[in-house]
Parts: sequence; structure tokens; C-alpha cells
Amino acid sequence: MDAKTFIQSWAGLWLWMQYLTPRIVGSRIQTAYTYRKGRLDLEIRSEHDSLLLSWEKQGNRVLLSASDRFSTPKKKVLVFTTLALGELTIKGISLNAADRALKLSLSNGLELIFGAYPQALNVYAQSGEDTLETFLKSTGQPGFDPEWIGPDNDLPDPLPLGRGLPFDLARAPEGLELDEENGTVGLKADREGSGLTIAELTHAVQRQAPAKKQVNVQSIWKTATNVKKRWKRKLGKVSEELSAAENWPELEQQMQALQLSQAFGIMPVHGRVSLSAEQSPTGKAVSVPVDAQLKLSENIALLAKRIRKNKEKLETLTHIIPQIESDIETLLKLMESEDEEQLKAFLVSKGEALERDGSQRVERKPYKQYSSPGGYDILVGRTSSDNDTLTFKIAAKNDWWFHARQIRGSHVILRCGKTEPEPADIYRAAELAAQNSKAKHSGIVVVQYCQRKHLSKPKGSSPGTVLVHQEQSITVDLTDIEES
Repeated sequence: MDAKTFIQSWAGLWLWMQYLTPRIVGSRIQTAYTYRKGRLDLEIRSEHDSLLLSWEKQGNRVLLSASDRFSTPKKKVLVFTTLALGELTIKGISLNAADRALKLSLSNGLELIFGAYPQALNVYAQSGEDTLETFLKSTGQPGFDPEWIGPDNDLPDPLPLGRGLPFDLARAPEGLELDEENGTVGLKADREGSGLTIAELTHAVQRQAPAKKQVNVQSIWKTATNVKKRWKRKLGKVSEELSAAENWPELEQQMQALQLSQAFGIMPVHGRVSLSAEQSPTGKAVSVPVDAQLKLSENIALLAKRIRKNKEKLETLTHIIPQIESDIETLLKLMESEDEEQLKAFLVSKGEALERDGSQRVERKPYKQYSSPGGYDILVGRTSSDNDTLTFKIAAKNDWWFHARQIRGSHVILRCGKTEPEPADIYRAAELAAQNSKAKHSGIVVVQYCQRKHLSKPKGSSPGTVLVHQEQSITVDLTDIEES
């Protein structure tokens, strides 16, 4: 069996119970602290022995380890301080019969439960069924199986492993053997030599495991968690769009009202068209808002366009939502199963670009993106070569280009296409050009701008160099503006 899987399995925890019982039952937990994110250390001492027991969250799994030789770090944060641990004796150790969770029973009736499976990646201080405190932030205790077994109880049949064990677990306390070449664990074959305890095996596996391997474990679960959050946000957004699209009958009534007002010769007053109950298509008096800058026929055309789009959205989104919900459900099941390969294959099948270590592949964009007051995208180049790419390969000919005049800085593109931007949009783009230039601390900055079609690049010129053929300028005061 794979050694790394074994030390984090239910069988591994059963061996920890066997190993710790003679060593720490009757001892006191001197202190509990953390000095590294996700790691809890318990200093356990008796008159003749001392042990450092460590619980550490690693991605979607937990690693338990123990050491006879240790020193307390200078920089640490004490935890479980309300439990008066230094005065409590460990009375017993038990293991959950179905789930990966180890329990220390303390002399005052309290319990420390070390969870080690996806729904319980935490350490819980319990009093009966009440959770008094947790190591990591938590909304409460998960539902542990009610049956716990002690070191003298029979093993469950079948074992709650999730995958087969190629040797008799009952004989494992006699000693284990690590095949370093293949990374597998088995029973000690040579009975004349002493085998490894679970604590020694854990240390050996950690020494043998390449540093990148741990990154692999963490990356795929971190990626899956981020994808889950993104899909849930997408589900919420699509649900909102669907809800908004369902109002097309109301828009249709408004359009019919405008058509009737056009037929009756009723003109808008203060941006609204009002019909009496006799004139209304619904038989009730109605008042419909209109754009006073547009003709009545143009307002009708806009409503017709919105109705058509909402109907199209309604048809499309009705099928999309069940698919997103199904994908989220499948993702959660794969995260609980801890099968990294299946999880990775599923994410790739859903269009997620992953690196070899399971982390999200991020395609670098040559610009930073902002929004103008009118909702247009503003793109800010990152480097000189990025400026060339942004200006001459990404920007459309009618987009607007901005740059601090005669000062080194980023090219800025206001993406508005054929639409004429408002003065507030132009000023915001100019601000970003000033803030992303060498003159950003100068207070007053003059920014030149024009449409992209009025730019050219001299042959053989350095990256970021342009010729401006129809320049306009705007003065930006950065005195009271915080840098973006």
C-alpha cells in the first residue's frame, strides 16, 4: 500500500491509538500552541517522559506526527487556553469506528477530537455533545459516528479504509517496513529485526517525500475549492439573470402601452407616457417610463429588443442552471472521495486549465483592467512590450488611447468602440494614465489622448514608442487621488 496514503488513513490512526496509549495515558497536556498555519502542537509530559504530538492540515488531508526531541518555538500562539490544559490528565484514547477521528479523553470529562477527514479537518474541544472551542475557525462540530473503539476492542469488519489493505492490520503494531524505492508500506518481513512504529514510519515518509509532492496535494484541493466558489458565484449570477429575464411579459405590456399611446397621439410628459384604464391594454391605468431623448418609436424598438433578449435568455439559462448545479454536486463528491486523479480529470473536462501540480494555470494578460463611470473597460499596459501589444493588437481602431505627455508610463485604452465616451469616462482613463506614469508623484500631469486609429509606430522603434497624429490633451490633478 502507498505509504503516504497509509499514514493518513483510518488504519494509520488505529496504529496511532496503539502507539500513544502506553505513552501518554496518565500524562498531562502541558500546553497547546500553533506557530505555523494549520498546525497544532501539544506538549505532553509525565514524570518520566515527554512527547510533542502534532496535528497539521495539509490541503484536504491531515498529517499526525510525534517527536521525543523538541523545543518550544519562541514565536507561537497559545490555543485552547480556556481549558486549563496544564492541570488535566489524559485518561484514555479512542478511535471513531467509521470516520478518521482520534479522541483524547481528559480527566475533567472534556474531550479533544482530532478530525482527519474532509468534513472534519479540525481539532475540537468537546463537553458531551457541545463544542466548546475549535483549533481552526469552524461553525460547529460535524456529525461523528456515535461508535468509538479503544485499543483493546476488536477491529471493525470490514475496515473503514476506502481501499484495500494488503496485510493484516492486527499484526501491524509488531512493526512496519517502508519500501523507499516504491514508496509502499508493509509488515516487517524479518522478525529478528525491529520494525517501524507509526511515528517512525511517518517521519520516514516525510523525509522521503519530495517537496514538490506536498505542493501537488495542496494545489489540486486548493484549485478545487476555488473552482467550487467560482461555480457557486456563477450559479448565483445566472439565477439572478434568469429571474430578471422572466419579467418579459411586463415589458411586453409596457411596449403595447407605448404602441397604443403612439396610435392615440399621446405624448410623454416628464419622461413618462400615461394611459387611462380605457386606453390601457390591461384595462387599468398605466404609466410607462421612457427616454425623453428618444422618439416614441425608438423607445418601442428598445423595449422590443429587451423582450427578445429576455426570451432568449430565458430559454438558454433554464438549461444552464441544472448543469451548473450538477457540476457543483459532482465536484463536492470528488472532493470528499479524495481521488486526486479523478478530481483533476473532472476539472480538466470542464475546461479548467491546470498545471502539472494541480494548480490553476493563469494566462498572463498584458494589461490591468478597470471600469469607467459609464461602465466601459479601461485597460492599462504593464510593461513597454505590453504597451505595444495592448495598443496595436488588442485595441480597436475607434477605442481611445491615453498616455502621460513626454513622460514614461503605461499606455491606457478606453474600450468604447463606436460609442462616444462621456467626459467622466475620459477623465478616469486619463487619471489612470497619470497614476501609471513616472509623473505619478508630481501632482499635476498633462495626459495626451486620441483614438487608436490616429496612432502609428515607427519602424524599428523601441517597445512602447508611438506617433500621435491627432492629439488632444487633458490636465489631471492627482493631489487628492489615492493611487489605484
